[in-house]
Amino acid sequence: MAERKCGHNPVQVLTGGIVLVDYGPMHMFISVFENGRPVIALAKEGAHFAMKVLKDLAIFLPVIKKKSERLEVKEAFPDVVRRMIEATKKMEEPDLTPLAAVAGAASDVVADFIFGKGGTKIIVDNGGDIAIRLREGDVARVGVKTEINSKRPTYLISIDSAMRMGGVATSGLGGRSFTKGIASAATILSETASFSDAAATLIGNFTNVEDANITRSLAEEIYPDTDLAGEWVTTRVGELSQEKVEEALKRGLSKAYSICQKRLIHGALIALQGKVVWTESLEPLLKRL
Repeated sequence: MAERKCGHNPVQVLTGGIVLVDYGPMHMFISVFENGRPVIALAKEGAHFAMKVLKDLAIFLPVIKKKSERLEVKEAFPDVVRRMIEATKKMEEPDLTPLAAVAGAASDVVADFIFGKGGTKIIVDNGGDIAIRLREGDVARVGVKTEINSKRPTYLISIDSAMRMGGVATSGLGGRSFTKGIASAATILSETASFSDAAATLIGNFTNVEDANITRSLAEEIYPDTDLAGEWVTTRVGELSQEKVEEALKRGLSKAYSICQKRLIHGALIALQGKVVWTESLEPLLKRL
């Protein structure tokens, strides 16, 4: 049962010891376990830290709306901002701003804050951009949806502590952020949620074709304060031919392999209109549900 005080309580304890941070635009779920048992106190401490992270992001909004290639990582920046800039600069894509990694970076800093205090398994889910921290012997399983708004996952990724994988993120049409592509989901696995988030945004953008059934709009016409002013984003994708679907997936997968070769991510799964492709590196970790 959720904790309640007068008015809205931004930190709530849900069933199973999961802590929800419902604060401004942040809707984050934090799970902390010690040898299989939930540690609610640590999760709540992480939740209050998450609210501080959100305040830092608000202060540095003018910085993180700039193109990453023009920014330098400065010691004066909060940890979350530094991680956003680092992750997006590594992608070497001129159109990206640090906001392409914002949800993943927030998950990372909260997970690392908690992990420094204890727990054998920490999972921080910030709107589908997930940071995972495991100590020796623990395992995490993450559901993968081929449609961002699906109620149930289609695949399961199993991660153990030996893999050194700490981030799973998904981008696509219908998500919280704009996309320039048409994938219904681009899910990325890497060492950090920051890198997974940045790569998911980029790979999702590359799933693109021209078709009369695809509707696009200038980003600022939808959200005037966007970091993508002057750029076209996808608003609707109608029924596409099999050839167009395959072309879009091929473009996304090619970009995924390129990023994999740089050792920035471990693998990617991309879905569009019922068709799903993934990098070979993900094959051993995927289970169809």
